[in-house]
Amino acid sequence: MKIRLLLSILSLLIAATTQADTIAVIGTGNVGAALGSELAQQGYTVVYGSRNPAGLKAVDLARKTASNATAAKPAEAVVNADIVILAVPGMVVEEVVLGLGDLSGKIVIDVTNPLVMDEPMHFRYGVSTSNGEVVQAAVPDARVVKAFNTISWQSMINPEESKGPLYVPLAGNDDAAKEVVAKLVARMGLKSIDLGGIESAHWTEYGVVVSLNNQFSERQNYELTFRPID
Repeated sequence: MKIRLLLSILSLLIAATTQADTIAVIGTGNVGAALGSELAQQGYTVVYGSRNPAGLKAVDLARKTASNATAAKPAEAVVNADIVILAVPGMVVEEVVLGLGDLSGKIVIDVTNPLVMDEPMHFRYGVSTSNGEVVQAAVPDARVVKAFNTISWQSMINPEESKGPLYVPLAGNDDAAKEVVAKLVARMGLKSIDLGGIESAHWTEYGVVVSLNNQFSERQNYELTFRPID
């Protein structure tokens, strides 16, 4: 009985700690909805950033998300947020982040991939560096971390249905920010790998391009995954 009581108290303390953090999820598509819903269940306060926060899609998503999530214009959503998640189409991420206002000191998680479709179901890499580096250059005083861009939104919701542990590669110049993101990853039932500086975002993004082109080709299918080596 004492052990159960201690566990209950510990659970409440953890919840109280996470509830102090507000996360702005910019984007209400599948990825934004999956991340927002999962993080709200962990006790975070979630604000969805939408161009039309009063629209049916944004209102319905906020209603279905736990912990009284809300929706607001993107620049309004980030004002009181400790963490900002960019879950928008990859080729507009620079425009979006520049429109968010002052992000100094905030942790900005870039979930995007710079995908350009040249022909039906054939993709190419759309930037010369990486979206992670593009975002960091656009908001130099923010603490940008590349994460979650290598796994599907379905895996974010149900990681236990994968064939093995799912690892989320992290890239960023701020080690403390990466530690915070690693904790988010762990609370979602996933594992993380630190790849180093933000320039390493290129390899995770390019891997997604390679994987997508293989998926929609007639060649033998393969899977690119990140796994630690003992």
